[in-house]
Amino acid sequence: MKKGKAMARQLGMMSALTAGTVVLAGCGTGAANAAGASVKAETVTISFWESHSSSNPPGIALAHLIQEFNQTHKRVKVNLTITKASHKALGALAAGDAPVVAWISHYDGNFLAAHALVSWNKYFSGFPVAERNSIFPVVWSNGEVNGQHYRIQANAKVSELVYNKAIFAKAGIKSFPATWTQLAQDVSIIKQRVPGVIPLAWKDSSAHILPPFLSNGGKLFKPGTGTKQVDFLSPAARETFSYFRNLYQQKEMIFAHGSAIAADFGAGKIAIADGTSAGYFLKVNAAHGAFPVGVAGYPTGSTGHSANLDQGLGFVMMVDHTPADYKAATTFISWWFSPKVQAYWGTHSGYPPETRAGLAAIPQSFFAKNPGVLVSAQALESPYTIPRPVPTAYKEVQSALDTAFYNAVTGRTTVQQSLQSLQKQADSYLSGQSAL
Repeated sequence: MKKGKAMARQLGMMSALTAGTVVLAGCGTGAANAAGASVKAETVTISFWESHSSSNPPGIALAHLIQEFNQTHKRVKVNLTITKASHKALGALAAGDAPVVAWISHYDGNFLAAHALVSWNKYFSGFPVAERNSIFPVVWSNGEVNGQHYRIQANAKVSELVYNKAIFAKAGIKSFPATWTQLAQDVSIIKQRVPGVIPLAWKDSSAHILPPFLSNGGKLFKPGTGTKQVDFLSPAARETFSYFRNLYQQKEMIFAHGSAIAADFGAGKIAIADGTSAGYFLKVNAAHGAFPVGVAGYPTGSTGHSANLDQGLGFVMMVDHTPADYKAATTFISWWFSPKVQAYWGTHSGYPPETRAGLAAIPQSFFAKNPGVLVSAQALESPYTIPRPVPTAYKEVQSALDTAFYNAVTGRTTVQQSLQSLQKQADSYLSGQSAL
């Protein structure tokens, strides 16, 4: 990219960038690569930024797949850089050094506000219809804004529960509870019959608050208001907040997160551990085979069905590259969603496949040994699993929700006080009164 163009881009994006923008060196632009390829009529090399460490399962699986792609495609090559694209790509764009393709989080509002992304829509002609139709609907719609697909989800994760089967057996519980009511009954039994064990460890974040709220009939937005008002002054919200408050007050539940949950679960201290599909193998590995580990989707609520949120990183194309770059990127993404590749991703990364064809290509013997992957895929198939909202304003709503939920459950405020404060605060965010 020419220096003048980079300066113009930088000036045009100042409102979307934070101070202290990092300029990343040593990463040639896809445009330059495409220019060289057009002269030689040989290969288009596209730069791809993603954040998974090369030492963890997703990073290892991705590196293997990119190597396979490069070996089997003569006209397109992918150059992988491991970096925090969600945080660094906008700064790199302002400096004229953005990648062609990046994996960014579901909070892509700042990228859209900066007009930094190219819609995939005009390139769908290079995407086989059979493969596109095989993608789970919630995955396909995950990065859609006003009919335009700016981000195509790459590693989907949903919320789920793992449990210690040995503790269940000791408590005389033969199967995992199917409803939230049954879950409350079972954690009470565990507390009584297996002293010293934490019956339930829960995460106080929106991805773990909204699913039970939705399964109890809750709505993300108040009916008739579009996306201008939330709906937390509702029976579903009161039921959900009160449910977890009761568990907490009865000392049948604690709040915990990430590695702490995995460590305590592996040590046999927790009967049921809340988490996401991304953390399933962490908990299984933490147990070191000391006890059998079960996994289940979230229970059903008063609606008679379960609910979930689909979240995770997704493929985006950055602006200021050439049509040849975008065509090459489409070739790579199309290949990514092929059944063979999705089956490999689903059996090596810890994440479920994102297509029905990929799910069908995985042997049942794998699911018998790794049931968490199947549970995650079934959640993605469910019509009651929805994309996590992507607007920046809803990111603030979710932060307010986390605080209100924690305060209500731990008794710092009453349920009604928390919900009233949450409703007022969230509506102000949706009206444009940002706290950021």
